[in-house]
Amino acid sequence: MLTIEFQESLQENISNIKNTFNHTSDLIVRKIKPKSDGSFEINIVYLDGIINTDHLQEYVVKPILEHVKTATKEFLIDEMIDRIIESADVKTTNKYKDLIDAIIQGNTILLINGYQKGIIISSTNWKERSIEESLGERSPKGPVIGLTEQMKTNINLLRSIIKTPDFCVEEMEFGSISKTAVSILFIEGIVDKGILMEVRKRLKSLKIKYLLNSKVVEYVLEGKPRTFFNLARTTGRIDGVASSLYEGRVAIIVDGFPYTIIAPTLFMDLFQAPDEYHEKSGRFTNRMIRMICFILAVYLPAIYITIANFHKKELPNKISEALISKDELLSTFWEMVILLFLLKILLDASFRIPKSAVILLSLIGTIVIGETAVTAKLIHPVSLIIVGITAISSYLLANRGMFAAENTLRPIFLIIANFFGFNGIIIALTIQIIYMVSLKSIGVPYLSPLIPFRIQELKDTIFRGDLQTIINSKHSYTEDND
Repeated sequence: MLTIEFQESLQENISNIKNTFNHTSDLIVRKIKPKSDGSFEINIVYLDGIINTDHLQEYVVKPILEHVKTATKEFLIDEMIDRIIESADVKTTNKYKDLIDAIIQGNTILLINGYQKGIIISSTNWKERSIEESLGERSPKGPVIGLTEQMKTNINLLRSIIKTPDFCVEEMEFGSISKTAVSILFIEGIVDKGILMEVRKRLKSLKIKYLLNSKVVEYVLEGKPRTFFNLARTTGRIDGVASSLYEGRVAIIVDGFPYTIIAPTLFMDLFQAPDEYHEKSGRFTNRMIRMICFILAVYLPAIYITIANFHKKELPNKISEALISKDELLSTFWEMVILLFLLKILLDASFRIPKSAVILLSLIGTIVIGETAVTAKLIHPVSLIIVGITAISSYLLANRGMFAAENTLRPIFLIIANFFGFNGIIIALTIQIIYMVSLKSIGVPYLSPLIPFRIQELKDTIFRGDLQTIINSKHSYTEDND
């Protein structure tokens, strides 16, 4: 396709276009001969189903039939753009590749016999769902509008909130076989320039055939080596994106996906929730509770196993008999492993089976894992409680991007606790903290502003500070992009 030249012969150009699209049946070629003597011919080419045919008929076909009769062939294209075609977005090109890309993107092209130039008319009409509540990040108070799959719709929604000419959009395309648009969003004058430059640099390094998953973009932004901690989080809420942009961050929207990638992403960001900025209560406790839940989700099973394996005799007899396995078939370690494994199966199955069967699955899971296993003395009741607390704590932070980290760290600490007890847990925890300190998100230390410590940034970290102070303050990031 790249070697095909634009020809003056209309029929040759149409033949090349049909060959490029492999004679697909939804490629429509509408022939128009405005003058009765047939002195010249116009062809309108588009893909059926992805353009607005009413717009095409009213603002392109009808004006052509009415006005081209009096137009001179020498100046026909100029007259069509300036005076005849009534569509808002019209441009010309003499590159064959530009015409093909325009058709793929839902535009209409207009070719005239004898002209080595084509007209591109915006007529896109992609089907999309209506604007709905963000189901993945619900909150009891505040805006509920969620992103859609259409990038232009999402940018439109953001411009309705960020009403400033400094709100900038940079569009890029990726894919050698099928091109997908990706937009970089930022606010000029607020965005951290170092972060913006690093985002551009990393995105330009992306070389792929097609883009069917925005996770590819996330991986490029996170850089190498790969880590189980999220260094680029996603959000499906419009207010969440706007807030990040006002903080000097960069947002990346991939066309076709109903969420936005935010960079940089820091560890403490994952404990925040949108409704905190609309509620008076919980400004000092909400994030602390979520931090405690992270600790419970990762370390609680390991602590329980350590107590059962190494400190059972140090506990009073009543407490020991009540909390730790005695007559059960399985040891405490294998109880935890099997329960966590079964819980993972139930979670995965609940997303795969029909919605009508979810209740039945929950009922079977409750009977098998809960009542039957305990009654048969396969599993100690406290093990079931520990796993339940672990699961609830884990799900609390799942939509913020902590699920992968929790699911990776939990089994590691389980194994270490089973063999090495509290000494092993302390050593492993130290290694984990050192590892987290070494991580950077777009060059920004992952544990910032705690490590390195920046007291001026603590006003919206462990607790939510005064809103007026937060809004009026300038956020800055410690960078190391070398």
